[in-house]
Formats: sequence, structure tokens, C-alpha cells
Amino acid sequence: MRSRVARGQALVETALALMVFVTILVFGIYFAEVGALTLKVQEAANFALWDATARVMHDPQAREWGRPGPVRAAATEADGRYVDFDGRERMGGTGMPIQQAIARAQPIQVTCEEGLPAGVRGLGPGAAGPALAAAMNVELQGMACTASSSIRAVRVGPFMEGRRGFFQESHRRAAAAFTVCAAGRARGGTCDGRFGLMLDDWGLSGVEEGRSCALNINGAPRCNNPDYYQWTERIFRANGGGGGAGSALAGLVGAASVNEDQFFMSFRGEEDSYEEDLGSTHAGGQPRWEVTPYSARNSPSYAIHRENRWLGVPR
Repeated sequence: MRSRVARGQALVETALALMVFVTILVFGIYFAEVGALTLKVQEAANFALWDATARVMHDPQAREWGRPGPVRAAATEADGRYVDFDGRERMGGTGMPIQQAIARAQPIQVTCEEGLPAGVRGLGPGAAGPALAAAMNVELQGMACTASSSIRAVRVGPFMEGRRGFFQESHRRAAAAFTVCAAGRARGGTCDGRFGLMLDDWGLSGVEEGRSCALNINGAPRCNNPDYYQWTERIFRANGGGGGAGSALAGLVGAASVNEDQFFMSFRGEEDSYEEDLGSTHAGGQPRWEVTPYSARNSPSYAIHRENRWLGVPR
């Protein structure tokens, strides 16, 4: 009789322990899946930010700097890639919920806004001086993005729940749907937090904006880099150009027909040895126009080695 009581006690203890163990196991798996899915939500928002940096943000010839179009395009790309929680490739964009062992997540929604998050102040071209600000029309300094998804637990039954059971709280209540945000916590199901990123360095980049520019005077018909030329010329004009002093001096020496206030520009890089051949049009009959002096024979005292240098300065 005593042995039967002992075996019955072990069975009851095992049953009670299994209820606790199964609950911990199920929700342990669920919380792990929520953690992994949350990281993908954050990844989607970050993808949109970094994707925007690879897009063309300015068009100096059209006087456009920080255009808002790339922000919308980056958000659309992130939405298309992460709708299935896998940003490596487009998985068909089914828009169906993602079901894991316990967690079920709705498709990620990526939201990007034109402008930096509230309270974040960017640096516009005006910080570099009024001349640069006058030469550039900055429409957008940055962007702010977030992403969200609704996650809930499924396959969690109502076993042993309620006042008549052993558990005071409902398992299904703990498994109710909630909103996951890329930044911060949701308030009323809405994600207010944002990741911010300043866009564009208001400089020149890419293949076209890295090309050389032949010597031009008051116009860029021979220049393969018109963006660089026209932007530099606008800054020159915004600073007052030559100011008239050069032409006034030319008039004093009997060369009034020479316009010393016209804009000259030549851009040559290391691939051109920082110079170009102008034939015999250069001053003094020298055929070599040097962007970074000097290695021409007419100036031996300034001769330097210019290999692996930019603007004559060691790198």
C-alpha cells in the first residue's frame, strides 16, 4: 500500500513540473523568436538609411542639392526587400505573415521621412560661409526612418487556465499581439522613434563627377566635369568674382582689352600628371598648363615629386 502511494506522489509531482516546464519552454522559444524578428525590423530601417546614401542626392547643374526623391526610393526598396523578413533578395513580396515555431509576424512596414528626427539639427552649407550657401540650394539635409511589425504567439492553448486551474494569468493573454518598432517602443500601436541620418556631403562623387576638366574660360564646353566647373564658378561669382581689380590693373599698363575678371578653371588629377598640353598658347610659349605646380622646366626651383599626391600634398 505504501509503495502505491509513493508511485502516485511521483506521478503528481511530474505532472505539476511538466506544466511549468512546458510553459517555460514554449515561451522561451517564443521570446527567442521575437528577439530575432525584432533585429530584422531594425535591419529594415537601417537598410533604408544606408540605401539612400548610395543614391544621387544632388544635381549641381540644376542647382539641386539634397533632393527628397532618394528618400522615398530607399523606403520603397526596403519595403520590397523586407516584406518577407529577408533583405538579401526579393522573395516575391507575398505580404503574408511569417510563421515560425511559435511567433507569427506581420510583414514589416518601413516608413521614412524627409528631414532629420525632431530635436536633431543638421549642418547646411551655410555653416561653411554665405558664398557656399548662395551657390547651393539645399532642399533636404537628412532623413528619418523606422520600421514596425505586429507579432503574436500562436499554438498556445488554454490548458490549466482560469480561476479553477493552477495558473493565475492566461497564457493567451501573454501571447497577444503587440507592435515591434525599429527604434524605441510603440505607443498605442504606433512607432514614434526614428533613426536619423544626414544625407549628402554637398561635394562631388561618382564617375562623372570625378572626371578631369580641360582649361576653360567663362564656360565649360571642353570640360568633362561640368558639375564641378559650374559649381566652382557659382562660388567664384558669389564672392564677387575678380572684383574688377585685375582689369583695372590691366588698363593701367595699357592692356584694357584684357578681361582679368573672367573665370578660368582647369582640373587635372594624378592620372594626367596634374597638367595638360595647351600647345603654344600658354604664357611664355610653355605648352604645359600645370594644375599643381611645379615640375615644368621654366620653374626648376619648385620641382617636386608628385607621385601619389593630391594637389601636391603627400597622402
